[in-house]
Amino acid sequence: MSNTSLFNTEVSSWSLETKRKMKLRTLQLVLHIGPGHNQQEVKVRKYLGEASKIQFSFPYYMVFVHKGAGRGYGGSKSGIFTNKSGGKSSTNKSSMGKMGMGKRKPKPWFNPVLEEQFPQLAEIIAGYHGSKVMVNIEKILIK
Repeated sequence: MSNTSLFNTEVSSWSLETKRKMKLRTLQLVLHIGPGHNQQEVKVRKYLGEASKIQFSFPYYMVFVHKGAGRGYGGSKSGIFTNKSGGKSSTNKSSMGKMGMGKRKPKPWFNPVLEEQFPQLAEIIAGYHGSKVMVNIEKILIK
């Protein structure tokens, strides 16, 4: 097996293990998550045959679970968002700034798992790329 094939296999294994841990985390934190638990996906994209990008996808409302947002508990930014049908909607003025309060507590399921898994990914990348590693993997966190 070539170095590149081994690297791609290790990155794919890392991504599948990370997805498994995210799914487990959602089950631990939330009684009813809806289809979000089963609709979490991960893809490893390649450039010139080498794993170059790991893409996590999940239903948009899973960010609300992570942040503690929802009906009556909006954020403090513009209040304009894309709804599930693709149209534009706006947050009710009375709910602005209430995200993470009351009964809508944040249930971070994404960032903690990634932060726990990052060192292992860094080792995989460093083992393949050696001293050329300059990776900014924090861009993937939900801010």
